[in-house]
Amino acid sequence: MWKELRVVSGGLLLASLGCGMEGDVDEPITETRSALAAAGNDYGVAETFHTSGTIDLTNPFFQALGTNPRSCATCHSANQGWTMTADANKQLFKDTDGLAPLFNLVDEGTRPDADISTKKARKETFKPNVVDLAVTRFTRNINPVPDTFQFTVAPEDPSGFSTPTSILNFRRPTAVANESKVSSILNTSGPVQDIPATLAGLMSGAAGLHEQRNLVTNPVGDDIRIPGRDFMFGVFLAQIIDKDAGRLDADGAMGGPANLATFPFTLGMNDPTQPGFNAKVFNIFDAWEVYAVNNHHNDCEQDAKAAIYRGQEVFNFNQFVISGVPGFTDLSGTETPVTGTCSTCHNTPNVGGHSVIRMMDIGTADEPNCNPSFPILAVTKKNTDPPLTRRICDMGRGGNGVWADLAKFRVPPLRGLAARPPYFHDGQARNIRAAIRYHEERFNIDLSHGKRKDLEAFLGAL
Repeated sequence: MWKELRVVSGGLLLASLGCGMEGDVDEPITETRSALAAAGNDYGVAETFHTSGTIDLTNPFFQALGTNPRSCATCHSANQGWTMTADANKQLFKDTDGLAPLFNLVDEGTRPDADISTKKARKETFKPNVVDLAVTRFTRNINPVPDTFQFTVAPEDPSGFSTPTSILNFRRPTAVANESKVSSILNTSGPVQDIPATLAGLMSGAAGLHEQRNLVTNPVGDDIRIPGRDFMFGVFLAQIIDKDAGRLDADGAMGGPANLATFPFTLGMNDPTQPGFNAKVFNIFDAWEVYAVNNHHNDCEQDAKAAIYRGQEVFNFNQFVISGVPGFTDLSGTETPVTGTCSTCHNTPNVGGHSVIRMMDIGTADEPNCNPSFPILAVTKKNTDPPLTRRICDMGRGGNGVWADLAKFRVPPLRGLAARPPYFHDGQARNIRAAIRYHEERFNIDLSHGKRKDLEAFLGAL
């Protein structure tokens, strides 16, 4: 059980850690030993490391760039895993009666013209999405052209706002951390994404969309784009303290964001479709194998370290059949099931993203998994007899008009996972346990005999 989280006069975040047994006396307070941002979560403490050595609050990332009081940090907060979380949004709504800058109809709420004149109206408008699921609303103007789009879209929108050429879309904001260790940030269509250039572009796009800056009369110059890009490129986030195991860089372990920043990354460095793929993607807790040899040492901290190590090995080596995943099991042109592990898709060493730009569809946007407040899109492929229709709540990469790209998303990096619930593109998994359950049921993964609990302990320690 998490027992205490507090900040002392020196600015250090201090945590009282314990194994949660009723009647236990609190363990001694342990400092995070960080000069940068640290924040508590259900699994312990996550910490930010920046390659510059400081978090510069004068950077354009933290400044209002438009006509409303928002900044990039409004939706990408250091204490929320560099994205936003449902719990934080719930508290923010409560503290401000839904009047904080986040709660703006430009991109939040059930529809752009919703009633927000009273607290009750604001709750009805913002609770189903930004409060409960920590999602942001986008309007997708698809305007299908017969010669290019391979499908038509018929939306069924509970709010009544969407049309066949303009649909509401709800997505979790991307965590702007660890992005120097990924193959892609957005659902791009090209084989290579220039990450620094994309981050610079996001500074401009976000200022126009989310902060309501007029980009025609007041474009975002390189004096804003480049410093913002450099700031985001230098951000690393990872769990540094586990509520039971203690520091995640102790006793030879290599957890924490400072260690993460040192791990190499190159595009395609561990592609599972190529010779030389290594399923042992994570080794940061190898030093804790000693605690897993004998699981009866009557020491709750060592028990927790043993569980994290075992969970790492479940992630790397617990095999199951991966089937029916467009963007991966159909790479050969036909459906070919693959026997793999969690590390098959989350294959970037010690980061857990996909080392190649390869968007995948694991069914998270299929109608049965969709939140009832979101529009359902009946997407019908052209020139097929009988008609072929998919019912989804997000086109994913398929917004490019390509049928085969529908409902595909990037494989996200896993470091700092505990800091940023809920999960998946739409926040449908409330916590790590729910995300594990989804994969377990989707791929019929055997996580019996304690493996599920160990896997959760490992993911919570990333």
